[in-house]
Amino acid sequence: MESLKIVCVRCNHINHVKNEVIRENVVCEACSHSLLDTVPVECDVQGFNQHIFENDIPVLVDFYSPECAPCMKMAPDYEKAAASFGLEVRFIKINTQNDPDLARQYGVNMLPTIVAFKNAKEVNRFSSALSKDQLSMWAESLIQMTL
Repeated sequence: MESLKIVCVRCNHINHVKNEVIRENVVCEACSHSLLDTVPVECDVQGFNQHIFENDIPVLVDFYSPECAPCMKMAPDYEKAAASFGLEVRFIKINTQNDPDLARQYGVNMLPTIVAFKNAKEVNRFSSALSKDQLSMWAESLIQMTL
């Protein structure tokens, strides 16, 4: 594969990033935002679909609610874990209060639920709060996983 499709966290533009520049400070072709931004972004249905179906990198999705105490307790660890993975794993968030249909579509019955996708396929999920280390190990395993 000569390049990877990477979805921008700011504008959802699909970027084509050459493998040889993957570790450099690459920016979005549309908005010039750094594609190395690791802050988990809250997505709506359209953004979720872009990240799941258009990214060539694995995606971890945190289905949460701001009223869920375990969700809010896990949020800092989710951000810290994301900081280590740049263009290797994308971390996104879905507020189930804003997008309950998306949560239902993916069978999310408990919060928090974190779902892992690779090549647009769900490959694993956990329905509990995870620590930074657990999230990081999981993300690392996604990078190594072949489908």
